[in-house]
Amino acid sequence: MLEHKGLAATPDTVAAVGEPLGEAFEIAAFEGDVEAERYPSRLAFRDGSELELAELLKVHAPALLGEAFIERYGARVPLLPKTLDIKELLSVQGHPPGNTEVYVIIAADPGATIRLGFKQDIDASRMRQTLRSGQRQQAEFAELLAPGTDLDNLHRLVAPWFARRDAVAAAIETPIVACLAAPANWSRAAALLTTLKVLYWQVLDALNTIPVRSGQIIHNATPPRLLNGSGQLASAEVHALGNPEGKAILALEIRRPGPTFRAWDNVRFPIREIDIDAALGALNLTATTADEFLVEAVPIPRRPGAFGSIDTPSMRIEHLRPSAEYPVAVPAESPHCLHVIRGGAIFRTPADETVGQLGRGESALVPVGVGAYLVSALESPTEIVKVSLPLR
Repeated sequence: MLEHKGLAATPDTVAAVGEPLGEAFEIAAFEGDVEAERYPSRLAFRDGSELELAELLKVHAPALLGEAFIERYGARVPLLPKTLDIKELLSVQGHPPGNTEVYVIIAADPGATIRLGFKQDIDASRMRQTLRSGQRQQAEFAELLAPGTDLDNLHRLVAPWFARRDAVAAAIETPIVACLAAPANWSRAAALLTTLKVLYWQVLDALNTIPVRSGQIIHNATPPRLLNGSGQLASAEVHALGNPEGKAILALEIRRPGPTFRAWDNVRFPIREIDIDAALGALNLTATTADEFLVEAVPIPRRPGAFGSIDTPSMRIEHLRPSAEYPVAVPAESPHCLHVIRGGAIFRTPADETVGQLGRGESALVPVGVGAYLVSALESPTEIVKVSLPLR
């Protein structure tokens, strides 16, 4: 991600997590969301001062967002787009009803995959029992460790072992014994690890595996056939981004603010909080198929270079693919976000006045007062993901 954004790792970042951070909050100005409040967007002014975007909106929201937007969404930005640099398997999770997600794949290692949606009908009671059993077994294993064990290092040790489906506990006996409070604990530790590995793969095998590649658009939302005209809003399906093999994925994730409910953390150390009941209560437990989440961007009539992929009550997404010779026209509309995932672009008014410029990995919140503008590429290829919220 650092290369994508043209940044360098800072010493404090590496010291805190052992490596550069794996996610960047592109736009965050939503009070009431834990992540948005923890990592707020800040505006830097020419005099060296800074101000959080949420604080600016408290005073100038009518000028920046417009009255129609505020009437529906409040004086805030109800989006939480992120750039994700995924190099390991992330937790199995869900979100509150109505919250959907879109993943625009910027780059991916050959063979990279994600897990999305249950591929078989799930019995909630049985799954709850299975996950709670795994939670207890992981806690029991942790009790066998010596005080002061480096749990991050333990995770780096066991994660590749869990990823090798057929690897036996004896393959990591020596380093695990070194982490235990007593060598005699190995027999019980080995039994727990073996049982946890079975559960690790049982959960992953219950989800669809989706191969990912650069340029792919994945819409994490309840398939329309399951809503069946009920009027119920689509929600994010169960998902675990990343893969056991550690094949890297760089993606732009677009979602609405709201909590994340972890159902299972793939035996991660240190042990993090999970909420099995909340996750299962929020998720669709009916079988889906991988192809139900794949979306193609299609040309927008009478707007050369503009392609649409998502148009739902939650969000609208366009893909602007300009060239230097043929700019893409963006009509005057409600506030929206721009995310440059390839190349770079310059933005001009119809009167040829330059209003801004963005490079790869940069994002912008476009206020309502900007009006119509043209997007021209600074290099080829260039692609900008444009995200807006419906006002009706």
